[in-house]
Amino acid sequence: MAVRLMLLGADGFFGQHVRARLAQEPDVVVTTVARREDVMPDLQLDLTESGVAVAHAIREYAPEIVVNCAGSAVGEPAALAANNLVAVANTVDALLTAGRPIRLVHLGSASEYGRVPAGTAIREDAAERPVTVYGLSKLAATRLVHTAAAAGLDAVALRVTTPIGPEAPASGLLGRVAAQLRQVATEGSGGITTGPLEDVRDYVDVRDVADAVAAAALRPHGRALPAVLNVGSGVGTPTRRMVESLLTLAGFTGGLRMDGGGAHRDTSVQWQCCDVTAAREFLGWAPTRSLETSLRDLWESSATLAPC
Repeated sequence: MAVRLMLLGADGFFGQHVRARLAQEPDVVVTTVARREDVMPDLQLDLTESGVAVAHAIREYAPEIVVNCAGSAVGEPAALAANNLVAVANTVDALLTAGRPIRLVHLGSASEYGRVPAGTAIREDAAERPVTVYGLSKLAATRLVHTAAAAGLDAVALRVTTPIGPEAPASGLLGRVAAQLRQVATEGSGGITTGPLEDVRDYVDVRDVADAVAAAALRPHGRALPAVLNVGSGVGTPTRRMVESLLTLAGFTGGLRMDGGGAHRDTSVQWQCCDVTAAREFLGWAPTRSLETSLRDLWESSATLAPC
């Protein structure tokens, strides 16, 4: 018998890749949910507007599993709070009051940890001190999921590090650099501008993230998970190296300026690397794609995106 799964945020960077990964599962029927009508979801729904509407959708489509890829990485504080916390609150409330068991897999963020000592691979039990509104909103949502799990909901939050790969949005650094490179190629001249590139990040391919989501969502019944699992490469990589590798892939020989703004000193995180031992143990998951593959596929996919 097929498993019914509802995918929230099916039109986003994570959602598109999770949807593609789940399509490989012949016994999974996916209901796609998105805010935008133009992406043709099975259900157009704004998770932030009405808890009643979310509860109605859960009753109507009767999913056994809900995967939440919805949310925002950029925007004003009110929008981040709505998209990253209110939407999760409405979803959790609908699942807790559904009257039947429903599994929830929620995508969190390593930004929830905030600053950590350089050289440290952060475990899930580390202190959480986010330094951005985004990180704070994601941490609040993760704690809500944790509380729901303590109340009996079969729920896990996957705390994802810095995602890269095909269709990476221009809201992220590497997607933005790729868009600039395409613009330079179109115009025949110009340079690349970024903010400071002194930080180290734990880059993970978005398709590896999708594999982790599938492993968490489709695990056998009765296999309990910790409330939070890190999902990343487990390796810290200098951001400058990633940018320079992307420039080399593109055959770019022009100038690179790093004075284009960036994170304020008060909200900057210089080091990010997460320990993914628990995800390996509980999900049987490990990242399989190299950073070179991720960058190559990001660059190739950027040919179809509009220039910045």
